[in-house]
Amino acid sequence: KYFVNKSYIEAMNSIGFTTLMLVCGTPNFESVLELCDGFLVTGGIDVHPKYFNEEMNGTGTTNQELDDIDKAVVEYCVKHKKPMLGICRGHQTINVFMGGNLIQDIGSHHRNTRHTSKTFENKVLSFDKEIETNSYHHQVCKDLAPSLIEVAKSYDDFNEAYVSYELPIIGVQWH
Repeated sequence: KYFVNKSYIEAMNSIGFTTLMLVCGTPNFESVLELCDGFLVTGGIDVHPKYFNEEMNGTGTTNQELDDIDKAVVEYCVKHKKPMLGICRGHQTINVFMGGNLIQDIGSHHRNTRHTSKTFENKVLSFDKEIETNSYHHQVCKDLAPSLIEVAKSYDDFNEAYVSYELPIIGVQWH
């Protein structure tokens, strides 16, 4: 089944965005992308480690079709300088498909928890010095892609958010 959290759709609709859900096997995919002014890359199962030149080592279930959609969206946004927001898995896939990598398994201490993250001054997002975030993940960004800048980190040194000063891209690990 295909799904997007209802709260994401409601939030986008409440500020006047018309939303389209991209699904696996969409005919004329590039033409559909051209209809969009911006993209939300959402959560889901793990991205396959072959995309950051590693073997499976803690990665759980993957889905080639989902990886293909995220890769196509990220590449399209970079090429056409379209705005993109990545949440959870989307945060990870944007990083991977722009040239970064992941820690495949940080264990279960970040699953279904809330924790405090420290933030860093930046030109894109305004934060308090500390924010409370939620966690539903076991993978995290390890090395950020060259054009991404870390703007939030958990106190155990895992990336929680990044921005790009070159492109309209924001990624957050939390929901």
